Amino acid sequence: MSDRSRVLVLLATVAAASAVAVLSLLRMLIPTFFSTLPVSLLGRLGSGVEFAVALSGALGAVVVAVVALATRRSADRRVRVRGVRVVALLVAALLAATTPGGVIPAAGYAFMLAVLIGVTAFVTLTVLRRPWLGLVLAAVLVGLGAYAVLHLEAAVLLPKIVVSFGSVLPLASIALAHVIAAAGLVVWAITAAATPGAFARGVRRHRVAITVVAAACALPYAVARASWLTPWPLLGGGAEVLAAEPAMRLTGLLLGLAMLTGGVLTLGLILPWGERFPRFLAGIGGRAVPVGLAVIPATMVSVLFTAAGIEFAIEGVGPATGETLLLLATFPFWLWGPLLGLSTWGYVMHRRAVDVVETPRQLEAAGVA
Repeated sequence: MSDRSRVLVLLATVAAASAVAVLSLLRMLIPTFFSTLPVSLLGRLGSGVEFAVALSGALGAVVVAVVALATRRSADRRVRVRGVRVVALLVAALLAATTPGGVIPAAGYAFMLAVLIGVTAFVTLTVLRRPWLGLVLAAVLVGLGAYAVLHLEAAVLLPKIVVSFGSVLPLASIALAHVIAAAGLVVWAITAAATPGAFARGVRRHRVAITVVAAACALPYAVARASWLTPWPLLGGGAEVLAAEPAMRLTGLLLGLAMLTGGVLTLGLILPWGERFPRFLAGIGGRAVPVGLAVIPATMVSVLFTAAGIEFAIEGVGPATGETLLLLATFPFWLWGPLLGLSTWGYVMHRRAVDVVETPRQLEAAGVA
């Protein structure tokens, strides 16, 4: 990850953390200000604790980011980084733990729309580079879209989803500020050059296994939603309910597709196309994937899944029963989040090692060395 990208990440961290600090201070001084926001993980200890910790974490994030910016070119940077990284991760944990609860559904619908846009862009780039393959994919996409419009009320559903985001915009914006500030610190911590310790070496050594398990977290939910195509649907009511509500069936299938896409993207942290774009994509095919393009979104999702996943498990799960265990297995954000963070860290270390090997070869091929 380039120095310029790290600087931009740290600046975004300062901006987001400043917003969290202002909001937390206002909520401390004016009890009725955004009083309807769902409580965070730490909010269960009392609103005073939540606001104080959020304010402390936000101010700490600003200080860490400013220190990281000020020392990024210093001679003893490697020595400084190790201590600052620990503080950065602790501050990121405070910001994540004070993220408003109940954001998983909003995040799921937002990612669902992003997947639809991404699939369209993917097919378009394929058509431009490999017309025959692209046209086949486009025909499949158009056919599925036509079926969804004619039989699953897609023309009515998607506008409703977009409009409904207006009602959750305050919650989503505040949660996003927490996530950006926390993720920015984590991104800086895992991409800053430092001598790897035993734990870091273990993460790199086992990154493939960690990533596979992380990606597999998408399967239970995706399978449950795929069962809505059968007479024996899991989750959300029986076959009669889905038959009477075509839009509900489409919503479940699209959310399942989004979850499955998340699992596939997680595998990109260990597969070749996670380092170089597939050659059949016009414009970018064959080019190296910028480290930040993979690391920044993955870290943001990791922070969100970890905080919101634990909050979801505590809020939505009761005593340990078979039904509780099934719920935790179907919505394993509490596990996916931490594993995705480790997978992303392993990806960073792998790309750094590859760059160290490739750079001398490139210089030699160019006649510089």
